[in-house]
Amino acid sequence: MPQNNQFFVFEGIDGSGKTTVSRLVSEALLKKSFPNLWHREPTDSVYGKKIREFLEGKIKLNKEEQIDIFIKDREVSVNEVILPTLKNGKSIVQDRYYFSTAAYQGRDEEHAADILYKNEDKGFPEPNRIYFLDLSPEEAHERRIARSGAKEVFDVDSEQTRIYQNYLAILPESTIFVDATAELEEVVAFCVEDILKSLEG
Repeated sequence: MPQNNQFFVFEGIDGSGKTTVSRLVSEALLKKSFPNLWHREPTDSVYGKKIREFLEGKIKLNKEEQIDIFIKDREVSVNEVILPTLKNGKSIVQDRYYFSTAAYQGRDEEHAADILYKNEDKGFPEPNRIYFLDLSPEEAHERRIARSGAKEVFDVDSEQTRIYQNYLAILPESTIFVDATAELEEVVAFCVEDILKSLEG
């Protein structure tokens, strides 16, 4: 993959701010004339819509069904968005990738690792950089209460603790841990600077 178009992924538990941060990072890069596309998973495909129904508690899916539908949605994401965008010379700044599926759907650390391998076996492209917005489950709980909104199936403290521990177990050593308790502007500036270093080689 050429250095001027790379694949950057933002991960974190609910409330860590990864959607906001990744969007702002994408916008900042555009202002600095680095072409990129902000992308998120789940997508708006039929599979992505079903995932959202599950997350909102409208339908029930067991663990294996969850893993299956996330992988099907990711195949759409990779084939219709990620690979074509990279091929066209643009970078991708993405909110969630297969590390999320492993962390959220994994019953424990070992199961999370199995899910990760299942995604890697599909040949999905590896990101150039992974940014983990590090926020403890306790701090994330406070943020989720503050932002209110509809509760989702994983919006339970014990679930967020499990997810956080799974993340720590499966994220690659090269993952960049970002202090998500810092000011938003600082977090964005740090990530933008790091991405620019990577893009400029």
